[in-house]
Amino acid sequence: MFSPCPQKEICGSCSWSHIPYETQLKQKLSDINGSFGLKKLNLRCETILPSPKTSHYRNRMDFAIDFQGRVGLKEKGKWWKVIDGHACFLADEKIDALFTLVRDWAKTCGLSFWDRKAHTGLLRYAVIRCSSLGETMITIVTSVPTPEENTQRVRSDMLQLAESTGATTTIWSQNSTITDVSFGDHLEVMTGPGYVMEEINGVKYRISPQAFFQTNSFAAPILMNTVREFCGDLSQKTLLDLYCGTGFFATALGESAKNTFGVEISKDAIVDAMVNANLNGVTIDYHEAKTEDFDWSTFGANVVILDPPRSGMHDKALQDVLRVKPETIVYVSCNPKNFAREMVLLQQYYRVDQMRAIDLFPHTPHVELVSKLVARIK
Repeated sequence: MFSPCPQKEICGSCSWSHIPYETQLKQKLSDINGSFGLKKLNLRCETILPSPKTSHYRNRMDFAIDFQGRVGLKEKGKWWKVIDGHACFLADEKIDALFTLVRDWAKTCGLSFWDRKAHTGLLRYAVIRCSSLGETMITIVTSVPTPEENTQRVRSDMLQLAESTGATTTIWSQNSTITDVSFGDHLEVMTGPGYVMEEINGVKYRISPQAFFQTNSFAAPILMNTVREFCGDLSQKTLLDLYCGTGFFATALGESAKNTFGVEISKDAIVDAMVNANLNGVTIDYHEAKTEDFDWSTFGANVVILDPPRSGMHDKALQDVLRVKPETIVYVSCNPKNFAREMVLLQQYYRVDQMRAIDLFPHTPHVELVSKLVARIK
């Protein structure tokens, strides 16, 4: 099959785009079940739900700017090299349109470009986000300005960018380190409110520049509905959302539970989560902490949602789950291999009652796996 990406061989962001979509779904199921087989687990996922959109579904793209002023995605395996003008057919159309304007601005504004090897220069990344409500956010990540490229000059150029793009909000993010990341340690709102609003299944969310949110707004309702279904009747139960982020699940389900708690390491995400609870009239007790360092055993949670990063759960966090043994766990995994590894221990105390894969990442090998774990009766 011909890939819709003209740069597929050197970019790698859509490594499965040459594979027919139905075949991709079958392969993802096969990979999930293969991970279970490798760990000798008596588990099998039979269902995978497709994404409603298989192109232009991503609501966030991080575009690099290199020392020669090239703006786009990086070459596969070459952290220092950028494919100039290469956006991505996976990006939302609103991001596509803004990318062209941001690239033109970067090349003509006169600000210097970051050299990833020499650690000199200013412009590093352009992060573009959008929402299904039509709102857009542009975050320009730079080094700390030198006297030659003073703060006022950067602000002036940023205001020109905001005017030319018409973005809902523009952010200047300064990275004071030499670390090649698409976020900074000092943020300044140049125009707009400093965030974008999103709505999933009627639930409102505020998304700040450095807070995580589901990257596929079209498939996110399917993920939310699956977690809601697997949690079951929460009316007389206490719900705990570990790795809660901006409260994607807790905000949607909190109204149904007797009590709701959330734990998240990111300060920005917790601030958003609290705002989101207020926006939706939900009472949630949020805690800013590493899951592995936080004692949540006193909450008396009947249902625990686990949505760890791709690396999986910290060993200490997993041991806490095994120690407390909540009645029900709804495990949301974006890395089924790590889920399989953890199930080797979890299966001693839990049986898998339901399991469903959801394809939030078409044209890539990634997939979301949701599993309902029920405590075994002693």
